Amino acid sequence: MKRRLPNTPTEIAVPLVARAAEVRAASFNETDNTIDIVWTTGAKVRRYSWSEGPYDEELVVTPGAVRLDRLNAGAPFLNTHSASDLSFVIGSVVPGTARIEGGKGLATIVLTSREDAQGVVKDIRDGVIRNISVGYRYHKVEKTDGQEGDPALWRVTDWEPLEVSAVPIPADPGAQIRSGAPASGFSCAITDLTHAAFRTDSSVAQTRMRMLAAEAASRATSTPPLPLTDPKGPPTVTHIPAQPRRDDDRSRAEAVTSALLHRTAPDQFTLPDAAREFAGMTLTEIARSTLEAQGLSTRSLSRSEIVDLATANGTRTGGSHSTSDFPSILANVATKTLRAAYEAAPQTFRPLVREVSVPDFRTVTRGQIGEAPQLERINEHGEYKRGTMGEGSESYAIATYGKVIALTRQAIINDDLGAFARLSRAFGVSAANLESDLVWAQILMNPTMGDGVALFHASHNNLGSAAGINADSVAAGFEAMRLQKGLDGKTLLNLTPRFLITSAAAVMKGAQLLAPLQAAQAADTVPAYLRVVTPISEPRLDTGFTDPASGTVIAGNRFAWYLGADPAQIDTVELAYLEGQRGVYTETQRGFNIDGVEVKARLDAGAKVIDWRAFWKNPAVAL
Repeated sequence: MKRRLPNTPTEIAVPLVARAAEVRAASFNETDNTIDIVWTTGAKVRRYSWSEGPYDEELVVTPGAVRLDRLNAGAPFLNTHSASDLSFVIGSVVPGTARIEGGKGLATIVLTSREDAQGVVKDIRDGVIRNISVGYRYHKVEKTDGQEGDPALWRVTDWEPLEVSAVPIPADPGAQIRSGAPASGFSCAITDLTHAAFRTDSSVAQTRMRMLAAEAASRATSTPPLPLTDPKGPPTVTHIPAQPRRDDDRSRAEAVTSALLHRTAPDQFTLPDAAREFAGMTLTEIARSTLEAQGLSTRSLSRSEIVDLATANGTRTGGSHSTSDFPSILANVATKTLRAAYEAAPQTFRPLVREVSVPDFRTVTRGQIGEAPQLERINEHGEYKRGTMGEGSESYAIATYGKVIALTRQAIINDDLGAFARLSRAFGVSAANLESDLVWAQILMNPTMGDGVALFHASHNNLGSAAGINADSVAAGFEAMRLQKGLDGKTLLNLTPRFLITSAAAVMKGAQLLAPLQAAQAADTVPAYLRVVTPISEPRLDTGFTDPASGTVIAGNRFAWYLGADPAQIDTVELAYLEGQRGVYTETQRGFNIDGVEVKARLDAGAKVIDWRAFWKNPAVAL
C-alpha cells in the first residue's frame, strides 16, 4: 500500500536536493566582480520514488516558505556541487542579497579571482556557462495524489537553500543569471534514485530492472536521490551525489581493494587497519556492502541478484561513478595484481636498452648518429670550416598486444577470487615476457639493418671466429669493438664492452672468466675496462622463442655468446612505448559476452636495434 501524507504540512527527512537554472552574463559587474542570479522559480520538476513511482515536486517560493539564513550568511558558489575540495569554490553569495521577489529567488554572487578558477569564471562572464543549480533540503512537504493518470504532487512548503552551483544542465527553466531579458531555458525531465528499501509487492527481478533504468536516467541528469522514509527527529542533510568522487567513497574503495589484495597474496600486500572489516568477507558479501554503501537495500535479494546488480553498477555510460562501485574494486585488484607481477618478472635485457616513447603507431625513423667531424687547425686569420655528421637510419613501429581476462558471475558467487588473481598475475608475467621477446628478438634473430646487411656480419666487423668463452676469445671481441669506426670509415669509436651475454648453459663459463677479473685488487694486474664487464645470462639463447612482432621462430643456440656496449656510449636497442602508457595498461567493463567483469590487459610497444657497432657475436659451437 502507498503511504499517504496528511493534507497539512508534514516534516520529512531528505538529503540535499538540487535544481538547475540558467546563467545570464549581461549582469556581470566588472568593478565588483559580481553577477546577479535567479536561483529558483519553484517550477514543477518530475522526480521518482522506488516505493511510490513518479511524482511532481513543486517548491513554494514565498518569503515565509524559504529559509534564507544560510544564503545570506555567504553560502558558497560551487563548481557543479563539488564540495570535496576548496578548489571547487568559485565564489559566494554576497551577504544580505538573497531574497524572494515575485515568486523568484534572487541573489548576487561575487566570483573568485583565484588563478586556477579563471577558466570557469571567464566562461560565466562570457555567457558560455549559463546554468545554475541550487542545493537545498526539505523541512515540510504537502503531498496529494494526482488525478487519474497523473503522478502525485509533492508541494514543498518549507525548505532551505544551502548552496548554489554552476552546472551544465538546468531543471528549473526560470532560475538563471539575470539580465534585462525575460527568463529563458529548457526543462529537463528527472527521475530520482531512492535510498529506501525495495518494494515487497513486486518481483525482485522487476524491481532491479526498474532501479537500474531509473538510476541511469538519474545519473544522466545529475539529479539527487530522495528517500521515502518518515523517520522522527530533525531533518538530515547529505551532499548531492552528482559530484566528483568523495573522499569517504575513495577511502572505502581503497580499504576493500587492500583487503582483497591481502587475501590473494598476504606476503605481498599488507592489510591496513581500515581494511580489516572487509578481510573476512566473501565477494558476494563485499558486493552487498558496496550496494548498501550507495544507499540501496539488498535485504530481499538472493546472492545471484546481488552479484547481477553489483556488476552492473558503475559500468553504465554517462553520469558520474562512485569509486566504491564493485566492478571498479575488482578492476583495481586485477590491475594491482597484474602490475605487481609485471614489475617482479625478470627481464635481463634492461641494462642493454634505452627506453623511449612515441606519439602513435606510425613508422619511427631513428638516425644512426655517426662520428663528429674532425677538428682542424685554424691558421691566423683563417676561417672555420663547416663540418657535417655522418648519419644512417633505422625504422620501426610499435604495435598493440593484449587479451581480456574475466571474473565471471559464477566465480564471484563461488568466491573464486584466487583464480582471478592467478590469472591476473599470469597476464602481468606474460606482458613482461613479451617485452623480453621483443628486445631479444632484435639481437638473436640477426635482423637486417638499414644498410641492407645483417646485424652480425663480417662487413660490420662484429662477427668473431667460433670459440668458447675464454680470455683469448673475449679479448678478440674487445679488440674488435675498440677498433670499430664511424660511418666515415675512418674515426675510431673506441667502444668498451660492458656486458657479456650468454645462454643459461654457458653462464658458468662466463662467471669463471669474470670472477677473477672482478675480484682483482691491483689495478696493474687486470685492466680497469675488463673489471667493469657485467654478465647477462638469458635462457632464450638456450630454448629459442617466437618474435611477437614478426611471428618468426628463432632457434636457440646455447653455445653462442655476445658482447654489448653501454647504451650511454652508443645506441644499442630502443624499447618504445606509446606515449603516456609505459608497460602494461588495463581497462575494465561489465562483460557483454559473459556475465561478470572483464579486464583488458594491453601493451603498446616495439623494439629495434639501432647500431650494429654496439654488439659483437661469437658463434661458438661448443662450451
